[in-house]
Amino acid sequence: MSNHLIRTRDLERQWIEGELFPLCDRIRDGAPVEQALQGRSLYCLFYEPSFLTRASFERAMALLGGDAQHTEDASQFFPVRTTTFIENTMRFLESLHFDVVVLRSQQPGAAEQAAEAGGLAVINGGSPEDHPTQALLDLYTLNRELGGIDGLNISFLGRLDHRNVNALLTALAMYDNVSVHLVPVTGQADQDTIDYCTSAGISFTQGTSLAELAGSLDAVYVNGAGTPGHAELVRSRNIVEAKVDRDLLAALKPGCVILDPMQRSDLIIEETSDPRWAGYRQAENGLYVRMALLMKLLGK
Repeated sequence: MSNHLIRTRDLERQWIEGELFPLCDRIRDGAPVEQALQGRSLYCLFYEPSFLTRASFERAMALLGGDAQHTEDASQFFPVRTTTFIENTMRFLESLHFDVVVLRSQQPGAAEQAAEAGGLAVINGGSPEDHPTQALLDLYTLNRELGGIDGLNISFLGRLDHRNVNALLTALAMYDNVSVHLVPVTGQADQDTIDYCTSAGISFTQGTSLAELAGSLDAVYVNGAGTPGHAELVRSRNIVEAKVDRDLLAALKPGCVILDPMQRSDLIIEETSDPRWAGYRQAENGLYVRMALLMKLLGK
């Protein structure tokens, strides 16, 4: 692959399964990587707040022996305040001898602009319509939990107009015989993403409940309310059918996995003690995926 990761659509299944995931497994199994990126440095350039993505990238770099620094809200601290001037900001970071930048911005095309500025490896840490490293860790989780992804029957529940949903749907287009059931609590899945996935062979259905399909699902992806406003909207709708509660858990298959990227999903997920809820395992998988990705991007 190139020394950038900008779009989920640029990922290739052969590379993911042949190189990245095996490296993730080796790291998980204790491969000696403590000094793999010694002397290398990462900067998290985030124009909006983040917890898991930023923390896991910084922890990944530290475990590989490198250095990580960040800004949580670049618009408040940078002399060049907006991503309109992303080329200038990248040149500043290059002059400080950073090697890789993880960029999160709501400015369309910011990650592409950063990559074109040259000099530094760029990872899209979350753009308006995409989140490629989230897609990778979700794929890795599905693969580990279910033993494979071909033939997957998955439901997306919650806020569907979100980069996490777009990214995983796009990634699933690389696999065969995937069926997707959409249960929107707020927002609708991006139509361009739906069209892209449909052209790749994914079949879609949509409804207001998981109950009728629960016994056939292999996975449920819960993307909760991302802001207080969204959370209040979810509360006001009181959509009981959209909740992951004991009744739904009883109807799901014993081997079904519930993915939760921790987007304040507690309003939808009422029960996290069930072993099928993979939220913390998912977060740990994100650490291994980002460690492996940094090693690949920086040539180790």
